[in-house]
Amino acid sequence: MLCEELPKIMWFENDNDYTECNYRFHYIILPNVKENTMTVKIWHGDYCYEKSIDEIVSERVFPLTTEGREEMIEYIRDEDYNYRQ
Repeated sequence: MLCEELPKIMWFENDNDYTECNYRFHYIILPNVKENTMTVKIWHGDYCYEKSIDEIVSERVFPLTTEGREEMIEYIRDEDYNYRQ
């Protein structure tokens, strides 16, 4: 299941990106420590983020908090579920 290995909030507080895929469903989490946010970008396809910037189908910003991380997990899983329907 997506997000099972998602790092804890400290990973993002240290300005580290994170990416994961489930077949053709991909996402990347881009923290912005200065703004205290995390942006999730989702795309469908075969290629990495750098090769798929024009293919982003969904994007959302969350607060850089434990609660924001939990909301982000729910959002990613919902988007994956909707993609598979």
